[in-house]
Amino acid sequence: MSQQKEGPDQARSWVIAIAACFIYILVAGLNRASGLFYVAIIETYGVSRLQANLPFTMRNVVKNLAGPLVGAIGQRYGSRDVTIVGGVLASLGIILCTFAPNVLWITIFWGGMHGLGVALGSTLSQVIVPQYFLKYRATASGFSLSGPCLGSFFLPIVLEYLLTNVGLAGTFLMTGGLVLHVLPASILMVEPPWIRRRTEANVLKSSMECIENKHINNEFNENSKELSVSNLRLQSFSGTLKKDEHSTVLLKNNHNASNGIDNPSFTGSTLELLKVKSDQVKTLTKEDPSITKENDIHATYLFYQIVQLMRNPMFHMISLSFAAFAMVVDPALTVIVDYLMDKGLKEDVAKYFISLMALGDLIGRMGFGWVTDRNYISVPKFMMLLHVGLGLCFLLLPVFSNFDSLMTVLVIYGLISGVILVMFPVLVGNYLKSVQSLAIGFIAFSSGLLNLGIPPLIGYCRDRIGSYDGMFYITGIASIIVGFFWLFEPFFVKLNTRKASEQSSSNIDT
Repeated sequence: MSQQKEGPDQARSWVIAIAACFIYILVAGLNRASGLFYVAIIETYGVSRLQANLPFTMRNVVKNLAGPLVGAIGQRYGSRDVTIVGGVLASLGIILCTFAPNVLWITIFWGGMHGLGVALGSTLSQVIVPQYFLKYRATASGFSLSGPCLGSFFLPIVLEYLLTNVGLAGTFLMTGGLVLHVLPASILMVEPPWIRRRTEANVLKSSMECIENKHINNEFNENSKELSVSNLRLQSFSGTLKKDEHSTVLLKNNHNASNGIDNPSFTGSTLELLKVKSDQVKTLTKEDPSITKENDIHATYLFYQIVQLMRNPMFHMISLSFAAFAMVVDPALTVIVDYLMDKGLKEDVAKYFISLMALGDLIGRMGFGWVTDRNYISVPKFMMLLHVGLGLCFLLLPVFSNFDSLMTVLVIYGLISGVILVMFPVLVGNYLKSVQSLAIGFIAFSSGLLNLGIPPLIGYCRDRIGSYDGMFYITGIASIIVGFFWLFEPFFVKLNTRKASEQSSSNIDT
């Protein structure tokens, strides 16, 4: 019986994509149906729209602000453990809402605990799934990210039935139990073995180089004799690395991309079997036990990655783009049912807009990856068109009042939002290859800060002015402006290249 071939685009790769999709259905799909909870909280607790929106906005804020923490924890302890803990917290946060006496406690449980659980349970899946694919990367990412759309088809119907028959408290309890079913899928969220081997080698190599350089400087300050000894040790250490790098070249020549080598979806996917193993660590430990602790190695490498990420202008461009996207999507999902009721539609009709919006979103996520994969249009121009399209949809929503026009605009809005969401993992893979796990988390951080302004914006526009139209105008214009920023992408890439060159020159001089 032949052993299963290791590498991307295999049967196991699609199992990982299906598992990630299931996690998104239950964890992220609830956000699409939050409009029903929003209306139920207003009716049950008799609070203002500003107060009723706080739990859902806080959930998005906590989810996004926790992104850097999730990236760091995931890199230290692994994606599977983090995803499992996230699923438990996400479920527990909803269950505790059953016993909430007021909206403040719902904000703590749903917004705080559930939001942190969503961050831990869903963020790293965006990194894991592309690592398992090479040829079908965009298709697989779109499939896994279609989970919230699939959840939007049945979750509004289930939640409406529960709210009618068991009330708000009972709905919280049963929904929390439903979310707990993500645990079996979370167990599969492990990094591919060929990437894990390369990552461990890189961590050790980079950390040891920093440690050696540090010791050279310290010994130079003491006396030149000690410096000579240190140089000999470093040359011996470097010679080992060069020998292993020679082995790496041989490995590269004996494998091709179809075997999982040189996977462009992740820089660390090149199978580089460095021989810097535990015996060399022990040798250096005997010389100075304080410098080779495992925690110190991980901390050194993590700090280096954070600095590298913050120096890249494209990281800030992608972060701004994601923040503008979140400002358009998150408030719309919360207020859409209430907004359509203001337009004269009944609640039992308005809820179907969520499902049809999800249908457009699903088509966008699964059906448009080929546009950039086949180079019909460049990624920056595609991002510009998507942001401008989202902004125009928001500007048109206040203009129309009849059923057909509103439905058309919202379906197009769902389609564009689905396409643009799939593009963010692709952007990270293209521009931030060596720091993908951290990048996914830090990019969400900026949108979390902007989400803090959503409740006051909703409350001011609806409770004071009397209409959501102002919110749609503001967020729509912001999306269009950010879209045109993508015209400066060549300048940002050139600036990053110049910074990298200057840094290399500085290291050589040093």
